[in-house]
Amino acid sequence: MQAGREGSAPEQGGGGVLRRVLGFRTVVSTSAGLAFAAVNFLAVLEVRADAPGILGPLAVLLAGGVCLLAAAIFGELNGTLPSAAGIRVWTLRGLGDPFSLSFTLLYLVTVLSVIAADGFVLASALRLAVPTVPGALWVLLFLTAALAANLRGVAAAGLVQDLTTYVLLGALVVVCIAATFAPGHLPPAPSHWSGGLLTGVAVAVFIFMGFEWVTPLAEEVRRPALMPQGLGLSLLALAVAFGLFALVAARLPGGGAAGLAPQLTVGRAALGPVGFWVMLAVTLVTAGTTFNGGFVSASRLLYALGRAGYLPRVLGRLNRRFVPAHALWILYGTSVVLTLAVFATGRYLILINAGATLESSMYVVAALALLGLRRRLPDLPRSWRAPGGRFIPVAGVLVFGVLAAGAAVNPDGLPLPGVPWTVIVLLVLAAAAALYSRAVLRRRAGGAPVGVPPGAPPLAGPK
Repeated sequence: MQAGREGSAPEQGGGGVLRRVLGFRTVVSTSAGLAFAAVNFLAVLEVRADAPGILGPLAVLLAGGVCLLAAAIFGELNGTLPSAAGIRVWTLRGLGDPFSLSFTLLYLVTVLSVIAADGFVLASALRLAVPTVPGALWVLLFLTAALAANLRGVAAAGLVQDLTTYVLLGALVVVCIAATFAPGHLPPAPSHWSGGLLTGVAVAVFIFMGFEWVTPLAEEVRRPALMPQGLGLSLLALAVAFGLFALVAARLPGGGAAGLAPQLTVGRAALGPVGFWVMLAVTLVTAGTTFNGGFVSASRLLYALGRAGYLPRVLGRLNRRFVPAHALWILYGTSVVLTLAVFATGRYLILINAGATLESSMYVVAALALLGLRRRLPDLPRSWRAPGGRFIPVAGVLVFGVLAAGAAVNPDGLPLPGVPWTVIVLLVLAAAAALYSRAVLRRRAGGAPVGVPPGAPPLAGPK
C-alpha cells in the first residue's frame, strides 16, 4: 500500500490506509460524473431563456472556460497537499481554524443537496415513462445500488463510474448530433445575436459545479499530477455535451419542457419515441453517476475527518476492502431521509440554490486558501502550479463571489416569496457547524492538524 508516500499520513486511531489504485480514466469520469446531474438539463433551459438562439450554446462553452479558473485552483491545491480531507487540509493550512473545520462540515451539505434534488428530478422523469411505480421507490433502488457498488471497494466503484459516465456522455452527444441533423423533427436554429449573454454564462456555470468533488480521492489516485489534468478534461467533456444539448434546446419551439424532464422532450422532438427512451436511459445513467460519485467522494471526506478525530472515529475506519463502510452507511441513510423529505414537500429548488451557493462559496474559499498557502508556505513542494501568478486565484474570488451572491437570492418556491429562505437556511447550518467545530477544537487543543504530508513544515495544532 502506498497511501503514505504522496498523500497525507494516516492519523492515529484510524483503521488502515487507502490504496492508490485509481488512474486517469477514473479521475476524469468521477469529476465529470459528479457535475453531470439531471438538474443540469433544467439549467440549460434557464440558459436558453436568458441567451436565446446561438447564444445559449456559446454561454455554455464560455461557462466551461470560467470554471477552468476553479480547475486551476484545485489542481494546485491538490498538487501541494494531496489528501482525502482536501478542503479541510487546504483551508487549515491556508486560512487557519476554526473557519476551516466549520466550512468543511458545511461543504458536505452540497453533496447531500445535489443527491436529493437529482433524485427528485430522476423520479419525475421515470413517472413519465412508468407512471404505475412510485418515484420514491426508483430513487431508493438507485441509492441502494450506489451503496452496494461502493461497499465492494473503490476499484469497483471507479469501474461503475467509468462505465456510466462515458456511456452517458457518449449517448448524449450522439442524440444531440442526430437531432442537429434531423430537420424533419425540429425547426431550424435561430441565428440572431440578441439577448443576455453574460446572464446566460452566469446560469451555465452551475452546470459544471461539483466537478471538483473528485479531489477527496487524492490518496487513492496513483499520481497527484493526474488530478489537475483530469479536472481540465472533464470540463471539456461537459462543455461539449451540454453545449450540443443547448444547441438542440435552442431549436425547440415554445418552452420545450415537460415538467422536470426537458431532456425527454428534446429526445422525443428530435428522434421520436426512440429519442424519448434513449434520453430516459441517459437520465437513469445520470442518477448513477451522481449517486455513486457523491458516495465515493463524500465518504472519503468523512473518513478523513473521522480518522483525525474531528468526527466520531468509527467513520475513520476501513473494512477489509479498504472502504470507509461506516461513512458510506451514514451518507446513504441521510440521503434517503432527505430525498423522502423532498418527495413529501416537493420543495427541491431551495436545495439547488443552497448547493449552488455553497459551491460558488467553495471556489472563493479555495482561491483564498491558495493565496494563503503561497504566502505562508512558499517553499512547499508542488507537483503542479497554476499559471499566471495571482491572476487566477484573484479572478476566482471575484467571479465566484458574484455567482454565490446571485445563487443565494434565487427564487426558491417556498411560502413568503420575499423571504430569503436559502440565506436563512445556510446561516442556520453555518451556525451549527461553527458551534460543533468550536466544541471539537477545544477538546483537541494542542493536537496535530489533519492531513499534513510527510516532510511538510511543522504547523501549530488547532487552537
